[in-house]
Parts: sequence; structure tokens; C-alpha cells
Amino acid sequence: MKINNDFIQLINVSKHYEIEAGQFKALKNISLNIAQGEYLAISGKSGSGKSTLLNILTGIDHPSQGEVSINSRQIHSMDESNLSGWRGANIGIVFQFFQLIPTLSILENLLLPMEFVNIIPKKGRNTRAQSLLSDVGILQHKDKLPAALSGGEQQRAAIARAMANDPPILVADEPTGNLDSKTALEVHTIFNKLVAMGKTIIVVTHENVKNNKYDRVITLHDGEIQKA
Repeated sequence: MKINNDFIQLINVSKHYEIEAGQFKALKNISLNIAQGEYLAISGKSGSGKSTLLNILTGIDHPSQGEVSINSRQIHSMDESNLSGWRGANIGIVFQFFQLIPTLSILENLLLPMEFVNIIPKKGRNTRAQSLLSDVGILQHKDKLPAALSGGEQQRAAIARAMANDPPILVADEPTGNLDSKTALEVHTIFNKLVAMGKTIIVVTHENVKNNKYDRVITLHDGEIQKA
């Protein structure tokens, strides 16, 4: 398979917010290419623009200026209704605080995004959900509520849920921020396996990035990519 080195493109992306003190520039003229199948870390201190960049990449927020292209789709110009469907089919999101629905079982948490997007055939959804839970090592907990699982187990469930619709891209916002070092390593091992399967994974983190086998690390400082 030929690798697309321009799978994700940001061209001169800036994001401004109007605050009481005036205009706050969260991102300043960001240009970045991310290859298909790349394992990328976006690092930087709190307030450096990491989460804003992630929101731009996922279409949750729109740039004030610039262009965002993902697999040749100009997402910066899409309206909210089209973006929602596109995002559900193309991007899986893993949050720091898991964001599992507390009143649904772990299995039901995986089935729900399949129902929303409706690209996985109904008759195969249960089997796929159980297969994903097996892949991350928590199939035995499928009928439990999230509160019955440890933090690491909940994050494994969140990763499985993010992959429910088999999206080509997975983004993770501080996915190991609430985990001990051993469990964090296990999460990165899962990410590495997904990259080996061809998934593009983008991790936003303020933690040490040296030991996690990223293909590349981008460091943000005051809304700009810090040059080496």
C-alpha cells in the first residue's frame, strides 16, 4: 500500500479568540503535514495550544484563518451537520477522563457510536464490539458499568470505543494523564499495535515523550511550532 505523506495537511492555520482583554492568539500560522500511518505526539506546556490544535484537527473547532485537509477533504469549510457525520466515520477520540457513559455497560458504550454512525452492519456490531474489547484485554468486563473498572481498564474501553467504527485516525488528548506509569505503558503498547495496523494516531501530551516510540514529536510553544 502506498503511504500518503500528505494525509493530513494544515496550511497557515491560526486560531484567535476574543476575550475581555482583547484578542488571544491560541494558534499562530501553523503549517503541518501528517503522513498516513504516522504515530505523532504533540507536546508542550499548558496553554501552548495543544488542545486547540487537536480541536482544529478533529473539526470540533474551526480555524480563524488557514486550511485543514484530511484525506483530500477540506474540513475547515464543512458545516456542522456534515462534520458530525464525517467525524464519526473518520476519527476516533480518546479523552483523558475516559468519557464513558456511566449508565451503560462497557459493551453498550461500544455499540452506541456504531448506532450513531450506522456504517457497521447491525448484525455484526455485537461481534465487532466484543472483538475490540478482546483486543484491548477487557472482554471479561463487557457487562460491567464503567465505575466497576479501574482507570486503566476504563481507558482501554475508551480506546476500543474510539475504534468502534474502524476510523483511519485516532486522536488522544492526554490519554495517560490519570494513569500510573505501568498502565500508561500498556496504553502506548495498544497504540503501537494500532499504528502497525495502519492507523494514524495523534497524541497530545505534556509528559515525557522519549520512551513511547513516536515516529515524530511536534512541540508547541505559545501557539507556534517550536523549531529544533
